[in-house]
Formats: sequence, structure tokens, C-alpha cells
Amino acid sequence: MQRIINQLSELQNKKVAIVGMGKSGLAASELLYNLGAKLIINDKKNDNELLNDIESINIKVERITGGGHPPEALQDAELIVVSPGVPLSTPSIVSAIYKGIPVISEIELSWQIMTLIKNDVKIVGITGSNGKSTTSTLIYEFLKGDGKKVYLAGNIGFPMAEIVLKLINREIDLDYIVLELSSFQLEGIKMFKSDFAAVLNITPDHMDRYSGMKEYIEAKSRIFQNHEGDDYLILNMDDKNTLLVIEQLKNVYLKKGRLPHIFYFSRFQEVYGAYLKNDHVYFYPKEDISDDLKNEMRNTVLPLSTFRIKGVHNIENIMAASLLALCAGCKADTIKTVVKEFPGLPHRMEFVREIDAVAYINDSKGTNVDAVLKSLESFAGNVILIAGGRDKNGDFSALRDLAKEKLKALIVIGEAGQKIADAFGDLVDHYFAEDMKSAVLKAKELARSGDVVLLSPGCASFDMFKNFEHRGEVFKEIVNSL
Repeated sequence: MQRIINQLSELQNKKVAIVGMGKSGLAASELLYNLGAKLIINDKKNDNELLNDIESINIKVERITGGGHPPEALQDAELIVVSPGVPLSTPSIVSAIYKGIPVISEIELSWQIMTLIKNDVKIVGITGSNGKSTTSTLIYEFLKGDGKKVYLAGNIGFPMAEIVLKLINREIDLDYIVLELSSFQLEGIKMFKSDFAAVLNITPDHMDRYSGMKEYIEAKSRIFQNHEGDDYLILNMDDKNTLLVIEQLKNVYLKKGRLPHIFYFSRFQEVYGAYLKNDHVYFYPKEDISDDLKNEMRNTVLPLSTFRIKGVHNIENIMAASLLALCAGCKADTIKTVVKEFPGLPHRMEFVREIDAVAYINDSKGTNVDAVLKSLESFAGNVILIAGGRDKNGDFSALRDLAKEKLKALIVIGEAGQKIADAFGDLVDHYFAEDMKSAVLKAKELARSGDVVLLSPGCASFDMFKNFEHRGEVFKEIVNSL
């Protein structure tokens, strides 16, 4: 596969279309403008909103098309950079691909430019349906604690394009970039390669964008499509869909003749990599790695009692993050220290407060069915669950067994409320609430000493809130006002 950008000078006066002007689109626009490209901007926002965006980063553009993605918006483009929120199946994008116009993601653009200005930066890439942000942040903290020059970017922190522009301007230096990568971001990569990568889990999500699980798994698998024998890949042994990516690894082998180093993590069995046994996480090395890595793995034992972040999913996140950090050169002592100190991220199994011996937990980031399942697994029972929002074509019937075992009551909100109630409301007392305040007040009315009120929606937030953060903040404000 040919590089799209062989020299930075090739971007001078090149007509580049940016489709989608969210954070990554804005960052890509600023990067390209500073490299002399002529920009064509296209987004669903109206022209005035786009003009405000452009003014905010102080760039000039050749043409703006707002209000949608008509084919004429990409007229004369020599390269198209697509933001994650815009599907590659968008007709104007499909038409451009058919005409032979290169179409890439902001991640691919940033990677190709970065390799031209500093090709020794190590990249740690993390993808999965759930746990990406926590795992990515943990790895960042491990590397930073170990004295590495590191930035957190991608789907969290900075867009990668912003980091690359800082490098060009000599505002920063770095040894590592930790990238949280969504399936949307991975769709548009060509040559992008991470040195260390993890697929945390693959559970039904974004089924409103993909034709089915096969297409979704293929998108996630792109994270290692360019891996070579000296690279490292971490997989979840306990997740059946994640193990299906091994089929995609055959393509890597056929292309490269050698697979990357592969480690696994598991809560249920001893594996090469990280495993849970007797409430401790142990690390078991393979023979085909360096002696230094073997020694650091053997010296890393993590008692669950030292974890500040709770929940079974966070055990998995810590195992995956620790494995990646060890492979990237972190010391065992650094990992042990950071795990003891790491407080977790907002809106992910976040303890809000206790009222009359009832714990209120904000898990607003639980935007798919598997996230709710993992959250419920973390409690012994007596959970009053607040769920609902904009459905992503989730199969809520997968929660029936846990609902019967763990739930005291179900309170549903939003567009998917009826679908959730239909899926397992026959197993537990359930109630409909018109908004978050009504849901929290109903939960307080039902709750007794020892109960847990858990916001874990299993849905997107956009029917009632700006995003999952806004939803979580509203929940916390209401709880704190009780």
C-alpha cells in the first residue's frame, strides 16, 4: 500500500477536504493549514456554525459546505480526511472512493505526518467496546510515572493531529503516544501502526452504524492490521468476540510472515500474560521475549485489595493496561504504585455519595448492554437500576439472568425505556420516569439501607442530554441535592 504523504511539501497547496468538524476535524484542519494545504470544509452544521469553528482556530479555507454531505461538497478534493462521526458509507464519501480520491481518518493523517518528522515515537493503541478510556489513562499514568515523555490522545485527551502540530512547532517532545481508538477512528486507517495494541472486548455496540457483529469485529481488528513481529498485541481471553480477531491475525501472518507477540488477560484461567488467582493479578511471560521483560512481569503481583477502582471490569482494565505498560518498558514498581493511587475516571462506576446507607453510583459511561452487565456483576444484589436513553440497537434481553439475580427495581428513562422494560421488566418491579430527576427521586423512595442506586443506562445519551458526561453530571447534581 502506497503512502499518501511521502513528504510534508506534498501538502503545500494540495486541496484537502475535511468532512466533519468535531474535535478531530478541527485539529486536522489546523494541522493541514499550517502545512500549506488548501482546505475544503464540510459538515452537517450550518455555515455560520462552521465559520465560528474556523475562526476559533484562526485558519483560512477555500470553501465551506454546511447542512449535510452533498457530492458537490467534495468537488476538486485531492485528499479527504473523514472525522469519526461520519460513516464511510456516506454517499459522497463512497463516490469519492469510487473516483480514486484517497480517503483517510484523522488518525491516519496524523500518523503519516508524524512519521516524517519524528519516526521513533512509540504508539500504544487501545480499542474495545468498553473500558478504553480507563485503560488508556492508566497506561498514560504508568508511562508518566516511569519517567517517559508521553501524551494521551485519540478518543480521549487531545486529537492526535494536535499533538503532531505541537511536535512540528517544537512545543513538546515525546517518546510515547497513548491512543484510545474507537472503531469509527479505525475505519479510515491505511498504514497506521501501533507498537503496542490491545483489544479489550468486543460486545454489541453501534449496531445502528454497522451491518452486524462481523463488520464491527473487522473494524476493531484494524488496530493490528499492520503489526509486525516485534510488535505486541494484548487480547481478552474471556471475551468470545475478541478471540474471533485471531481470524483477522491470519491476514497479518500472510502479509508479514510473522505474527506480533501476543499476550492474553483473563479472570478465569492462567494464560500467557495476566491472570487473576486468589484475589491477586499475576503475570506469566513467554519464552520469546527479552529477559528484562520476563523479570518485570514475574516481579509484578497486584493484590485486588490495593485497587482504588472497583468492579470486575476494572480488574480487566488493570490487567490489560499493566501488560501493555510492561511491554512498553515500564517497571513493576511503577505499576504497583500507580494502581494503588489511580482514582478512576468520572462517570465510570463513580461513587457519588451515600444517603441513609444507600450508595449512589454514576456509571453514565455505560452506554451499551455489556457495560451494564459488567457493572451489575460488581454488586452482590439489591440494585435499583436507572437505565435508558437512545437505543443503539442493543439486545437488552441479555440482561435477564443478572436482572433476576441482582435487581431490586428497574427505573427506565428516555426513548429506549419501553424496550428495556419489555426485555426484562417482567422479572422485577419496574417504573417509568419522564426525566432524570423523577428517576432519582423514585429510586430514593424505593431504596432501603444496604441498597445501591446505579445509573448505568445501556444507551446513548443524545435523546435527553448533550453527551454521557452531561447525563452523569445531572445525575450527580440531583443526588447531591437530596
